[in-house]
Parts: sequence; structure tokens; C-alpha cells
Amino acid sequence: MKQPIDENRLYWIDAIRSFACLCVLTIHAYVPGGTHGARIVAGINYFAVAGASILFFMISGALVLYKPKKFFPFMKQRLLRIALPMVIWTIITLVIGCFTGAMNWHDLPNAIMLIPFEPQYGTYWFIYVVFGIYLVTPILSLWLQQCSRNELRVLLGLGAIALASPYLAFIDRDFSGVVSMSHGWLYYFNGYLWLAVMGYYLRRYVNLSSLKWWHFALIVLLVALPLGYFLFKIPPQLLQNRLAINVVLLCCVYFIIIKSLRLSDRMKRIVYNFAQHSFGIYLIHKQLMNFVILPLMPETFNLHYAFVYIIVVVLEVSICYTIVHLLSKLPYSKYFIGL
Repeated sequence: MKQPIDENRLYWIDAIRSFACLCVLTIHAYVPGGTHGARIVAGINYFAVAGASILFFMISGALVLYKPKKFFPFMKQRLLRIALPMVIWTIITLVIGCFTGAMNWHDLPNAIMLIPFEPQYGTYWFIYVVFGIYLVTPILSLWLQQCSRNELRVLLGLGAIALASPYLAFIDRDFSGVVSMSHGWLYYFNGYLWLAVMGYYLRRYVNLSSLKWWHFALIVLLVALPLGYFLFKIPPQLLQNRLAINVVLLCCVYFIIIKSLRLSDRMKRIVYNFAQHSFGIYLIHKQLMNFVILPLMPETFNLHYAFVYIIVVVLEVSICYTIVHLLSKLPYSKYFIGL
């Protein structure tokens, strides 16, 4: 039976979430051995980094900041849907680590006790950051409802200056201290909360049809920016820094383009289905890569490195989706895969 189309549902949000999930799996894929084609993979990662965690922060802002929220009902919902599955899979991962020798059994109780305070599995850092945003959401959403568009632009403009600050060090080493933004008046604008506010702004005010010619010129520059690695010696760590202005702007391009797509009913069902599985896929994908795919892969390949990399990504996506789909059939599945 086909999933009925809900005319009130924002399927473009499902499409962005699906795309972001695919980007996360792409940057976390790994092929052991071989370097031929590694530059191609680096290029793929440049575009994937912008579509990964950054895009999820923007989606969160577009959804949770759009309407005022009451603190306790909102946090209860988020705790059950996001925090609880993360805790369960963190414990599962830690136990697997004890069996494989990556962790000592004596350290397990202490690691479990630290779960509420800091990520015990690196991939889950995003969930801790987004929960920090959720804590200020009820306050921020109220302000966003009453602020003018120009006031919001000032806020976002200050954030853009902070995100562009790493390039100052590229121009002159004397500015290297600015990169850390560890102090100074722009400190609070250089972070992930700004990305959530940008997601709100893009949902409310920006469409592809509203862009001007210079916006499209900027898009061409962002797409061509990896050439700077070869022509202008721009450090690759700057090009792929998730809080660098070029990566964030490229993420905005993804958001606007996908938001403006006219999806067919069939495509709406596809993106809805994949988006419903995306959080579960995020929770298990790194374990699948580390404990299943990599152990079965040979150290070297006769095929082109970049080609094998793409095969690994396809396998990762297919297997993760299948596992989460099967888990979704179990009772109480929403508590451990966040459906």
C-alpha cells in the first residue's frame, strides 16, 4: 500500500535530510590501502562535508525555531526521540569495543556515567551540540517571531564575519590567533547556533527565484573553490572546515536548491521513507563500517581507488538502510532508532 501524500508536510525538508544523511555516510566511508584517485575522493569530500552535519543544524533551525515551543513538552519529545536512542547505541558501541579490545572492561562503567556530559563515541558529537541548541530554542524562537528581517540579517552578518575569520590567518600569519575565536566580541556568533538561525532564515525568506545574478556568481565560486587548493595553495583543512564561510555558504546553496525542487509524488514517498530511517542510519553507520565492512575488505585493490570508494559508499548506504528498516519492524523501535 502506497504512503498517502500529506499536503501539509514539508517534503523538501525530508529531501534535505536524506541528502544530508548520504553526505554523512560519504565522508565516513573509508577504503584501506591505495592512493591513486585520492584527490578525486578529496574533491568528493569537499562537497559532502558541506552537506553533512551543517545541513542537519540548518534543518533543526528551520523546524524547531519556526514556531515558539514550550520548554518541558519540547525537551521531553527530543529526549525520547533523539537522546534515548543515542544513549542505547553508545552503550552498545562501548560493549562491542570491550569485546574487540578497543576498550577495557574496567573503564566501561565510568564511560557510561559520562554519556550525559560528553560523547563517548566521537560520531555522536552532533547530538550533544544540537541538544545545546534545543535548550535555548524556546527563548530564541520567541525572539525570531518578533524580530524584523533586517535585524535578523544583522545577526547573520555578524556570524558570517566570524566564520570568515580563518581566512585572515591565510592572508597574514599575524591573524592566526583570530582563528580560534577563543575570546572577543564575535565569540558567540562563531558556532552551530548561528547555523540553526540560518536554517530558519532560509526557510522563511529565501527561494531560488528570489536570488540575484551575483548570488549565482557566488555559487560558481563555491563550486570552483577546490581549485584554490592547487592554484592558490589554500590549505585543505581550511577548505573542509565545517565552520569556514565557504563550506557554510555551499551548505546554504544545497538548502535553497533542494527547497526549490518540485518533487513528484513518487519522489516525495522516497525521500519521506529514507528520511524516516536517517537518524537510525546515522546511529549505526560508523559501527557497520568499522566492525563489518572494513574487516571484510582486502588491504589493496586492483580497481581505481575512487571507484572502490564509491562502491563502499553504496554498500554502506544499502546495508545501513536494510538494517534500520528491519529494526523498525520491532516493538518499541522508536526508542532505539528514533522513528
